[in-house]
Amino acid sequence: MREPGRTYHDADNVSSTRNEVLRIGVVGGGMIAQAMHLPHLNELQARFAVEALAEPSATVREPLCARFGIPGSYDDWRALLDRTPLDAVLIASPASTHVEIVLAALDAGLHVFSEKPLAITIADVDRIVEARDRAQRIVQVGYMKRHDPAFRRALEEMPESADGLRYVSVVVNDPEWVPYFLPGDIVRGSDIPVEVIEAARRAESEQVEEAVGRGDPEACVAFAEGYLGSLVHHVNVVNGFLERMGEPLPARVVDAAWWNGGRSVAGYCELQNGSRWDSAWIQLLETREYRESIQLFFDTSIRSLTFPSPWLKMSPTLYERHDADGYANAVRRYRSFEEAFRRELVHFHDCCVHGTACLTPPEQARVDTELLTQMFLAG
Repeated sequence: MREPGRTYHDADNVSSTRNEVLRIGVVGGGMIAQAMHLPHLNELQARFAVEALAEPSATVREPLCARFGIPGSYDDWRALLDRTPLDAVLIASPASTHVEIVLAALDAGLHVFSEKPLAITIADVDRIVEARDRAQRIVQVGYMKRHDPAFRRALEEMPESADGLRYVSVVVNDPEWVPYFLPGDIVRGSDIPVEVIEAARRAESEQVEEAVGRGDPEACVAFAEGYLGSLVHHVNVVNGFLERMGEPLPARVVDAAWWNGGRSVAGYCELQNGSRWDSAWIQLLETREYRESIQLFFDTSIRSLTFPSPWLKMSPTLYERHDADGYANAVRRYRSFEEAFRRELVHFHDCCVHGTACLTPPEQARVDTELLTQMFLAG
């Protein structure tokens, strides 16, 4: 009997590239592709062969194809799927385009790695789950923090029950990319066709309106970028801990707020035992300092994760655990220099080629999207 929420491969449907290199196409040549995915795919040539890049800006696409030796170059993702023999696709395009590309890739028989958010509406996440099950292919969501060794260690040490959990705090200040990249480090183009930009904005507005009842520009920034594009990472981490402790998901939203044109968002939840979970994401572009902490306060210990900026490669996340030791306070610290973005791609390969169970399937995205939708609506 098949377990709900888990991806399976029938013996005759497993990729023909078992134990070989996955032929992968990349959709979107923006910041996350340039800074993380393309360099790591290039490092992992024993596992991946990047066959093509789809990016509407020729100013961006052509230098990236030259830099990483990518043979296929397309201005439209449809051409990439139609003309390039592939086993998988990595989607790093704007959020409003994800659902259409994921569904088309699954229909073409491809495995899919999609950056977060997987989709803007819960209904679209459900459509992806149904399509994945029909296609019997992997869909992995780009929640790289689930692959962070510090998160994995903290997860292993979570208690079996959340009964002793008293409070969860998430605070993030995100200055975006300026402190970490000099001018010219990220290739940018102003030659994207107007109709492509307008179509993406129109799709975002329509999807946000379907999700939360309004699709004006401020709502799109707050919901699609603030909640689903940024806070989703931290919600996903906490949901991982809560699931490990047997806590019902999603948690009950009791209050929320968003302000500063949607560049600051917060949400407040109540857990089954009455404890609170508070989360805030604040974008302060001029601070030049990234801060991100997730703290869990238990009745007998305090456990925390302190994340560096995701743009700092090989910069470790710090896991700290504070426990009583007689009349003293015992502190244990754990850091690993393994790169989470690289680990998630290795995992994707293992899922596609070896049938490894996916750590970040669409079902997780559904729980996260439901909770974040309720936060926006409570604001």
